[in-house]
Amino acid sequence: MTIQENKELVRRYNEEIWNNHNLVKASEFMGADFLEESIEHVRQFLIAFPDVHVTIEDLIAEGDKVVARLVANATNTGPFADHPPTGKKVEIRSIRIYRIVNNKFVDTWAMQDRLGLMEQLGLVEATGSNVNWAAGDEDE
Repeated sequence: MTIQENKELVRRYNEEIWNNHNLVKASEFMGADFLEESIEHVRQFLIAFPDVHVTIEDLIAEGDKVVARLVANATNTGPFADHPPTGKKVEIRSIRIYRIVNNKFVDTWAMQDRLGLMEQLGLVEATGSNVNWAAGDEDE
């Protein structure tokens, strides 16, 4: 696959699975080795945040990998991390790396602002130490 095709696969995955909640299409995107585990993660997240919408802010690709900088907006209307729903709207920022072989994700790695999420939900006290991910480079 070309770099552009890999980027398009990541775009389609985020649209179909996260934004349209179309889990039936998961096998179109994921290799068999982690399909069930990945789909269970999505299912559990959708129980807690059924209105989630993911926006891709950046896609960077090289070889068989695509890096996506993502922001998800959602409302916590279901149980999350052993806590009852809070009804709070949240913004979750993450960076995910997808490794693609034969038009399928075979590995993914993610860094997500879980502390920021827990603070927004009121489940931990705000520390004020979160990094502003949206800030530009100050050295430019």
